Amino acid sequence: MPKALNIAHRGFHKNFPDNTIEGFEAAIKLGVDGIECDVHETADSKFVIYHDDDIEGKPISEMSLADVRNKRLKGLYKIPTLEETLETCRQSVKLNLELKLVYSMDKFLKTVRVAMQPEELLLSSFYAALITELADTAPEIPRGILSAFKVKDPVNLMKLTRAQVMLPRFINTTMALVDKMHSRELRLIVWACNEPDDIRTALEWEVDGIITDEPEFLAGELRKEK
Repeated sequence: MPKALNIAHRGFHKNFPDNTIEGFEAAIKLGVDGIECDVHETADSKFVIYHDDDIEGKPISEMSLADVRNKRLKGLYKIPTLEETLETCRQSVKLNLELKLVYSMDKFLKTVRVAMQPEELLLSSFYAALITELADTAPEIPRGILSAFKVKDPVNLMKLTRAQVMLPRFINTTMALVDKMHSRELRLIVWACNEPDDIRTALEWEVDGIITDEPEFLAGELRKEK
């Protein structure tokens, strides 16, 4: 079984804010396999990397790119564009782009296709309809469905969304679920998996990847498995 992918949640943010180029570069330097980050669309149809729907109380969907770029995280760090993030990560790590509020799908797909190969990407979302849309518009790019709660019928969810990867919270994951996905040639990547015992358990279950705030610890555990 291939080793689990070490995916840095919003970059390596021990010394930098989440979702910043500096945090992404630190994760790459650490040697992670992938980086997870969040995509929003601005009012002028540009794409930025930020977790929340709003910045200082104003929805990103109502802000221009210039408005967003004028903000500074911790008074210092810029909020990166999608293009900057793709350029930072291309040919270095896999990039898991979680789509938040994205409306101009054609433009988004054109941007990522120019910058990275399909095998370097994973497009994920909590929005089932969005993942289903991607199955039609970008079948060559791997797709994943996120879930924050226990899924009653995970196999049916994968069938309905045509996702290839299931991304449940670690707390809602079991070895049986991992085995069920693998038996159907589907992949499973856990998130919110940060405690040492949880990371070790996920590795024992042979998950395909771990999205974690502790990529440094995970890297050490993966080295032990060699």
